[in-house]
Amino acid sequence: MIHAFFSRPYYEWSGYAILLFGFILCLIVQLRFYRRILVKMSAEKADQQERPISILLNVRNEAERIETFLMKLLAQNYSNFEVVVVDDFSADSTLIILGVLAKKYPQIKFSTLSQENRYSEKMAMNLALKAAKYDWVLFLSPEVQVEDPNYLKKLNQELNSDSQMLVSYVNYQAVELRFNRLCRVERLEAFWRASLSEIGSAPFVFQQMNVLFNKQIYFENSGFKGRMNAHYAGLELVFNAVPKLPVQFSIHPQTILRENRLTDKAEFSELIQKHIRLFSSLRLSQTWPVRLGLFAHFVLWASVAALLLTDPAYWFVFLPVPMILFGVHVVLIKSMLKRLDEKKIFLSSLLYVFVRPFLYLFHRATIYLQVQRNKWN
Repeated sequence: MIHAFFSRPYYEWSGYAILLFGFILCLIVQLRFYRRILVKMSAEKADQQERPISILLNVRNEAERIETFLMKLLAQNYSNFEVVVVDDFSADSTLIILGVLAKKYPQIKFSTLSQENRYSEKMAMNLALKAAKYDWVLFLSPEVQVEDPNYLKKLNQELNSDSQMLVSYVNYQAVELRFNRLCRVERLEAFWRASLSEIGSAPFVFQQMNVLFNKQIYFENSGFKGRMNAHYAGLELVFNAVPKLPVQFSIHPQTILRENRLTDKAEFSELIQKHIRLFSSLRLSQTWPVRLGLFAHFVLWASVAALLLTDPAYWFVFLPVPMILFGVHVVLIKSMLKRLDEKKIFLSSLLYVFVRPFLYLFHRATIYLQVQRNKWN
């Protein structure tokens, strides 16, 4: 049987040659790209001089938790920062609480929108950025849990002197709900794909929270001008439009934030549709590392399927190839989850790799139908 396998005509080796090509390409993506991200992110950085930072918040009806959240920010072990809060037409006592705190703590500044409209969220962001005293800004929300008093200090330490943006990991707080796990895995996958783009010449991001950036990026690229109607995203639209933006990604435990937010079916659908729309708007120079990975897996599995049809007797030769890659993927997933302190989503993360293409196909069709429906209305 072994002799018959090796004595075949040269043209019958084409399927195995394609399989080998796909295998090598997948290994390059997994080991050179993804492993490089993990190794690079695990390196400790030296202390740096404190950059003045403006923490920006857009709030609406946050009377129950705004004071507690601001007290935690003011307790940061960082000497040079301010907190700018823009009230987005709250109907509760949020504005009154902000006024009392601003009188007591000079680091807090606040403003408010005079009326509510469909663009109020982006208008509040624009107002906060204009009110920021310092060049380095960071958008947060009372929904996130800033527990580490050295959070700002570590952000400053992680940011290199030649970078204009530091994107740190943020995800939902873990709770025992099915859609909570799905939302967490989707955000994990999105962060992983975005961090892979750091290797390319034009990185992209899927988030606007927990991103420390120079506010000149916003003003030099016309802010939300021409982007107000894109309700599915905010500052990501501005960031991703900048060519060759020097971006870093961080998964240091002290820079990770958890969001205490409802995760249901609607939240999961909105999250996927947001990621689809953002990725579809990117340039090839931004997406080629991700597309290379998709192409590598397509070549691999297409060749495996072809060999199963044309050469099934030698299944024991080619089936171990995808199993080896799956083992490498398992190790990388476990390493990433450990670094990010993500618990109870290991199995979900593995299964999601196979389910996500079908979910994305369904939601792409949903987006297309929505666009067509809006054209006729």
